[in-house]
Amino acid sequence: MLKNGTPQQLKRGATVLMNTRKLTSSGALFVALLASTPALAGESGSGLYVPGTSAFGAGVTPPPGLYVTQAFMHYDGYAAASVDGGTIDLNARKTASPFIANLTWVPEQEILNARLGLTVSVPYASYTRLRAGSNALGQNVETSGWGMGDISLKGQLGWSNENGFSHTLSTTLWLPTGRYDTGFAPNAGKNHLGVNVSWGFTKIWKDPGIELSASFGVTGEFKNSASDYRNGVGLNLDAAIGKVFDNGLTLGVAGFAYKQVSDDTGSGASLGAFKGQDFGIGPALSYSTAINGRPYSFALRHYWEFGVENRFDGHLTMASITARF
Repeated sequence: MLKNGTPQQLKRGATVLMNTRKLTSSGALFVALLASTPALAGESGSGLYVPGTSAFGAGVTPPPGLYVTQAFMHYDGYAAASVDGGTIDLNARKTASPFIANLTWVPEQEILNARLGLTVSVPYASYTRLRAGSNALGQNVETSGWGMGDISLKGQLGWSNENGFSHTLSTTLWLPTGRYDTGFAPNAGKNHLGVNVSWGFTKIWKDPGIELSASFGVTGEFKNSASDYRNGVGLNLDAAIGKVFDNGLTLGVAGFAYKQVSDDTGSGASLGAFKGQDFGIGPALSYSTAINGRPYSFALRHYWEFGVENRFDGHLTMASITARF
């Protein structure tokens, strides 16, 4: 998403560099829209919101246009115990690798002096591998497979000023469209609705070339009727700080904090309240350029998790490419 506004047409030379650098945050912000991918407390040791998906540009809404993003995530983590599809998995290890397509439209018309952004996110192919010693005899079991994840819809309003400060209000709705089976299964979906409300900001100090972005949110989830399990309410904080270079590169550090503030409920919550928490930190970069006159933005981040309770504990990599049409 472009920072501090963008001319209607890209020009070569310095103008191109300026505008493509402003687009740097778009790739990172669009990754934040990928909330339909496998999350990393609750059933399956996860929730619908993916901690760490918001980083550079968290408070920026792009100028009018159509934006297409292709993203990829890879997560590998371990949990001493989790409940998945109504079964308890012990010494579980999960690997999830979803491919996600995002389409974002920002119309010319403003609402409340704010830009409106509408996004649909489709995790069209997700590979999941689950290994555990989950039966009464302590035998190791394993399953894997491909499937579609849960589609999400997002609406946001964004404001900005000439001092390099931008902020957004957004709401995301997850739909239970993903592959889901009860029992020990490689589920790509959660089989229930969910809603997240977030506020994000981005502040850019032009002289030293520093960006600070953060997003604060709350996620509520509905009951999974197949397993009679309802995840508790979760709070999330995602943040990033980095150096903005004139060549379109932003390089820095990103991190997240997640805290579940209410109990898991339902007859399927066989491990009790199972409140979880999760923290992560790692390097983050984004790069913007123009290819044949069209602006593109690339983003890459890697997180190492720590301080984890009642969730999978491991590492997460995110990558994306965004084009404006």
